[in-house]
Amino acid sequence: MPELADSATPVPHDEVRRYFEDAGPNPAPWTRDIAALRRETRDEAMAVRGHLESVAMVETLSIAGTLSRLYRPATPRLRGGPGGSQRDGSDRDVLVWLHGGGWMHGDLDCYDGVARAFANRAGCPVIAVDYRLAPEHPFPAGFDDVWATVEWSAANFGRVAVAGDSSGGNLAAAVAIKARDRNVDLAAQVLVYPVVESRTDTEFKRWFRARYGRFANQPDFGPATADRINYIWETYVPDPAARDCPYASPARADTLRGVAPAMIITAEHDILRGEGQDYARRLLADGVPVALCGYPGQIHGFFQMRGVMSAALDAMNLAADYLKREFGR
Repeated sequence: MPELADSATPVPHDEVRRYFEDAGPNPAPWTRDIAALRRETRDEAMAVRGHLESVAMVETLSIAGTLSRLYRPATPRLRGGPGGSQRDGSDRDVLVWLHGGGWMHGDLDCYDGVARAFANRAGCPVIAVDYRLAPEHPFPAGFDDVWATVEWSAANFGRVAVAGDSSGGNLAAAVAIKARDRNVDLAAQVLVYPVVESRTDTEFKRWFRARYGRFANQPDFGPATADRINYIWETYVPDPAARDCPYASPARADTLRGVAPAMIITAEHDILRGEGQDYARRLLADGVPVALCGYPGQIHGFFQMRGVMSAALDAMNLAADYLKREFGR
């Protein structure tokens, strides 16, 4: 956590500055119809997702009534041997990818570029889950969809890993806890600036609201971001008592001992950075191997912005290399 007395002005990466200069106003989500919000955020995501990598196959699946996409890599991982041409069994490994969007928006098309890149760079199949969204389907609907997909993947593949960004990172961390509880072996969890703490009055969040009053020429950036976090928790888990459930708020778990090894990626100028760092410390204290990587100058959402943020490409390669190592153990 930064020193709260630090008075220096937060400095965005040049690409972040240009992104905000090109972006239009970002009204509060509660001021818009949910269908309009989803259309707008989808258009924004499609505009910055960048080049779509070619993969060997994309197949639509229905798992326990939830639509998903299965991506198979253009080139599977190979192992040593004559010519290095023997498959290493990585077609039996699978990554379950969970998109972000505050549990309210985001879809398979928004993250098509991310899923394709993960498949090719980790060299394994990827299942992207189109889980149910709030407010129509509050907790635990989306979580149940994801858990059903993990169970199906464990039964139909070999080793399973989970990954997600933001609210998708929350779902990945939550199913990692349930997998531990149900004795389902996971190879790894990759949490990209995850939402893991339902408390909205933490010291870091109060600091962020005050420190980021204006950022990259965005008026009220800190207060608006804090209000948005409050709103998405109220929408995803309307019952405040239910927010203490570790499957809703992974940081509420009594212990994290026994969950899958984790990589956590954070962004410097992100209200979720504090809880991501705290979660890494909790994992380490409970004996779980953790790789923590922070991106200076970056903002929440950069991981899917492969068309405008060079850090997105670096973070993807980092996460894919991590998965290859964990699948190989």
